[in-house]
Amino acid sequence: MVEPDQDEQTLTYLALHRKAQDIAALLLERMPQGARALLLFPPGFDYVCALYGCFQAGIVAVSAPPPQPNRLHRTLPRLQAIAADAEITAVLTTDFIREAAQSDAAGSFLEDGPLTEVQWIATDTAPEGGEVEVARPPLSELTFLQYTSGSTRAPRGVMLSHENLDDNLHSIAHSLGHVPPDDIQGLMWLPPYHDMGLIAGVLHPVHIGARCVLMSPLTVIKRPARWLEAVSKYGVTTSGGPNFAYDLCVRRIDLETCEQLDLSSWKVAFNGAEPIRAETLDAFCEKFGPCGFTRDAFQAGYGLAEATLLVTTGATEKEPTLLEVDERALEDGFVRPATGGGPAKVLVGSGSLLEGTKVAIVDAEGRRREDDEIGEIWFSGRGVALGYWRDPEETAEAFAVTLADEPDTPYLRTGDLGAIVDGELYVVGRIKELIIVNGRNIYPHDIEYSAEAASPLVRSHCGAAFEQEVEGEVRIAMLLEVDLPENEEGYEEIMAAVRKRVAEDLDLPLYWIGLCSRGTVPKTTSGKIQRRLCKALVVDGDVELLAEYPRRKA
Repeated sequence: MVEPDQDEQTLTYLALHRKAQDIAALLLERMPQGARALLLFPPGFDYVCALYGCFQAGIVAVSAPPPQPNRLHRTLPRLQAIAADAEITAVLTTDFIREAAQSDAAGSFLEDGPLTEVQWIATDTAPEGGEVEVARPPLSELTFLQYTSGSTRAPRGVMLSHENLDDNLHSIAHSLGHVPPDDIQGLMWLPPYHDMGLIAGVLHPVHIGARCVLMSPLTVIKRPARWLEAVSKYGVTTSGGPNFAYDLCVRRIDLETCEQLDLSSWKVAFNGAEPIRAETLDAFCEKFGPCGFTRDAFQAGYGLAEATLLVTTGATEKEPTLLEVDERALEDGFVRPATGGGPAKVLVGSGSLLEGTKVAIVDAEGRRREDDEIGEIWFSGRGVALGYWRDPEETAEAFAVTLADEPDTPYLRTGDLGAIVDGELYVVGRIKELIIVNGRNIYPHDIEYSAEAASPLVRSHCGAAFEQEVEGEVRIAMLLEVDLPENEEGYEEIMAAVRKRVAEDLDLPLYWIGLCSRGTVPKTTSGKIQRRLCKALVVDGDVELLAEYPRRKA
């Protein structure tokens, strides 16, 4: 593993094992096997070593992002809630963070709560020479708590077993063409407390014994060129991220930088965690094709934390499947090829099923839908997690549902909407975010994409569309981050352009538009827009607006 920074660091597997042994010995002196420990680290080797220390000691690791100093009012309560929900025995972190958290200044915002009532253990100063017998509990036993990103509700602890991890890692290795793992060079920049960053970026390389470059997510978000420069520098064969990351590269990497890139080694560019846009694939290939990137490197996939990670994936060395569909049929609940007689939309397929798994498309009454009909995606396989921590009712409702024609097969309800066409899964949105207007099924990301295209001042992947009920009717509202125009009149021009573009693209009127500055629209740790939280902030008046249309009464 390599962590590029100003001072590049390298961690061999032997060094990882020895450090994990040191940490495991320290943990077993301070807490019993089976206890839960919160991992509170910035992305990097300290996190990786602590995670494997927990594995070797038989400690249940609880992963969560550290609070952001400039957004403590939003990020600290989430961390406190996770610590309380998981009933942690200890916080594992670095010596620097431990001292900062236990200082007098920190006490003012930590207050009395779960983070002050437990021991803080600095794993980077664990005594050397530790040695423990590696814990080998039953495969079905809890080993990890992965808290969901909370894009549609409060985060919940997903209970993962050794069997879940082993099965999904096996599937990932085969789906990425990493069997045997010859000449594999990975790169991951997503944070390890995100399911894709953890399993694809930390556990998978160790599982197959490959090299992997780890980068800070902030490095890539601030300067996306760092990602592709690292691909070029290290001859990376496998890397990826959500769709918005590819958009960032297209928009923010200049031509001079492109001329220095060699992306010919990049054989698997996985894309998942949010709706995949055909326009993004086209734009990325057009811009970076001259750098050696080929379209068949793209590998679209679909997954979620409740399924450990991966559910479906496209084939390697094959271009993603594109399907041009009738937009009106899509709104009526069908995925049908466009005929040329009306508006059309291009969907990107998320691949086919993994070996030993099942997917069913189900209606609101729990009945299997026909091919090309949209319904909730249900999933069955060894990768399905044990359930939600300390929530038996939600576990029963989400992890143990059955179909009338398969009463003995438990399925996972994903909460996502999709359809299967010719054996390929197409994901179209989230049930809880679906907006129904006059009988039409409207997906908020379609409205957001249209708004982004209305003006260059509207920031990409920084807007939220949501419904508001006005006098018994459903209306659509939007909060958009914008770059500052040259004058005050520029705000009016932006809002007029957005209203016009959404009306033209989707035949939808916007009831309300609010413009805000950079960093206002709430997102999860993996970059997903938190639309329901955004709506709550707008309704409660907790958003500082630059402009709005129409102006609400005081």
